[in-house]
Amino acid sequence: MLDPVLPIAIYLLLGYLFKIYFKDNSKELIEFIIYFSLPAIVFNKIYNLELTFEIFKLIVMFNAIIFLNLILAFLLGKLLKLDKKLLATFVIIATFGNTSFIGFSYIDAFYGQDYVVYALIYDLFGSFLILVSLGMIIINWGSGQQVNFRAILKSVLYFPPIVMFFITIFTKLFEVPIFIINTTETLGATLVPLAMIAIGMKLQIKNIFYKFKAVFIAMFLKMIIIPIIVYLAFLIFYNVDDTWSKVTIVEAAMPPMTMAVVLAIKGGLDETFAINALVLGVLGSLLTVTGFYYFLA
Repeated sequence: MLDPVLPIAIYLLLGYLFKIYFKDNSKELIEFIIYFSLPAIVFNKIYNLELTFEIFKLIVMFNAIIFLNLILAFLLGKLLKLDKKLLATFVIIATFGNTSFIGFSYIDAFYGQDYVVYALIYDLFGSFLILVSLGMIIINWGSGQQVNFRAILKSVLYFPPIVMFFITIFTKLFEVPIFIINTTETLGATLVPLAMIAIGMKLQIKNIFYKFKAVFIAMFLKMIIIPIIVYLAFLIFYNVDDTWSKVTIVEAAMPPMTMAVVLAIKGGLDETFAINALVLGVLGSLLTVTGFYYFLA
């Protein structure tokens, strides 16, 4: 029953043990993923994808899910009477899911690589764009900093997967040699093991009970409530038996985004809270995401 998710658990364990007995190489692994693995997946999946109005509607829907998540997280944080810094951390952690590193891993394991393209669109044109725009405004607000719109725009335009997306759109006008397709497919396949090993290296069990109540509520909203709301909406407007629908619901159930945690820490928000949420989210996702998969199946 757990065969699809067991490799993910093993990768996490390998990364954690490597950090304990050797050193933390997560920074280097994540850089490799951002500059090589993710762009390779973007090229490999987008090159053969027919860009239609349906894709545009998917992007709008994915963004609607994230905005709903953000509003509910803000209202819930206000209800908990969190101070401004913790509220901003709470909103970032409870809104932005790990739709790339962990998301691709789960989608690949559960539904196969052909459906990673939906997770890719969700991540690039949903999670990432909102994080580096509205997300950065929230981070700067929570830490009392000025909003630097030029830096935000630069981070979007120079993000390697985004650059590769536009390169791929241009390349679609030509016939690409098969060896390039094969190379990007092989390189993209490194994302799942490297991403999970890198996250395993980031796990910090010692802070597991830091502000546990707020962390638990954030994770419950992000990984249980939101996917249930999306599922109920899909029952009304879409066919939940379609695989792309299942992929969307599972993506909505992802734990906190690694990049969101990194940006929250760099922005001066509550570092321990963010890392603790990342740890609990990743560990909890082995049960919750797998649970949603079998429920939908």
